[in-house]
Amino acid sequence: MQQLKVTYFAFPGRAEPIRLALGVGGIDFEDCVLGPEAWEEMKPKVSPLQLPLLNVDGKTVSQSIAINRYVCKLAKVDGNPLYPQDPFEALLVDELVDKVSDGLDPLVPTWDIEDAKEREAKRAELMVKGGPIEKWAAHIDGELAKSTSGFALLDQLTMADLYIFTYVCFFRSGKLDGIPQDSFDHLSHLCLHREKIADIPQVKVYYNDKTFPAYACFKSSQASLH
Repeated sequence: MQQLKVTYFAFPGRAEPIRLALGVGGIDFEDCVLGPEAWEEMKPKVSPLQLPLLNVDGKTVSQSIAINRYVCKLAKVDGNPLYPQDPFEALLVDELVDKVSDGLDPLVPTWDIEDAKEREAKRAELMVKGGPIEKWAAHIDGELAKSTSGFALLDQLTMADLYIFTYVCFFRSGKLDGIPQDSFDHLSHLCLHREKIADIPQVKVYYNDKTFPAYACFKSSQASLH
């Protein structure tokens, strides 16, 4: 069996869909969480934009979507792969994942704003109705409105669902100053989707022992957005 190690920071973010895919798929992996000292040591060799990293039997790769696609080919939930084998179905999943991944892009420059009030004000601009992140969320809500099953695509759990769920929860975690926990309350399809994914037994089990405060909103007991 392959030896897998995921390296990222302690909080959710671009690594979370990868961690969750491995977790719900029942695939053992080492979750290498970078604390301040470890990151200072690694920083001269690795840009934050290269994280997360996946080590597979001693070989390290970057690029979060490529990593997630790989682990979702390995992982199955209730006998179904998280990444479709059919080429066109895989294309649909890739398209939606790329759209979801775009949601973090407007947030990235705010990490470099040192003044807390200025950072909060900039993030507030992103979240107002018509702002870049709110527009992104509204678009994803519209994509979910097309579903009759509650899943994003294909009437089953896929990589796309993991991306939507983890990104929405990350924005709502309360750990991003300037971004309120009630973000996206007005988007009913995002609300229902988050509830549905949080209630999947394998997802419940994965988050049950996560004690870091940012993970509270990922748990089923916190599933309701209202």
